[in-house]
Amino acid sequence: MDQELQNKLFDKYPNLYVNKDKGIQASCMAFGCEVGNGWYELLSSLCHRIKNHEENIASRLKYHEKNNTNPSASDSCYIPVTFDQVKEKYGGLRVYFSGGDDYVFGAVSMAEEYSYKICEICGNAGKPNKGGWISTLCDNCRNKT
Repeated sequence: MDQELQNKLFDKYPNLYVNKDKGIQASCMAFGCEVGNGWYELLSSLCHRIKNHEENIASRLKYHEKNNTNPSASDSCYIPVTFDQVKEKYGGLRVYFSGGDDYVFGAVSMAEEYSYKICEICGNAGKPNKGGWISTLCDNCRNKT
């Protein structure tokens, strides 16, 4: 993904991409998002869903603190998500992360599965090729490569 699009994600979701500045010994996020521009919207949508989920948890925790009640075990034990690596593998999006809960695991799994239907280059409808180096592309982008 080009630097301009990555910076938009990094600026909008700094908590998810905090590992990008820790160096390659700490996290592969130091290499940035190693995917094509076509998956920007998919990745942005995933980040948005995770951010909203975490804001909802924080809101529920504040409510319980204000009202002197006990939050659910899942809310009180929640560890915020940080991305460790974002890349393409076997034609699909891969997001390796720390923290989260079942909701986050489901959202990441859905984004990864959906990536097999989106051209990694342009973002139009695409599909993986059957042999060789597997990539998910639309017919137009596949004919250009």
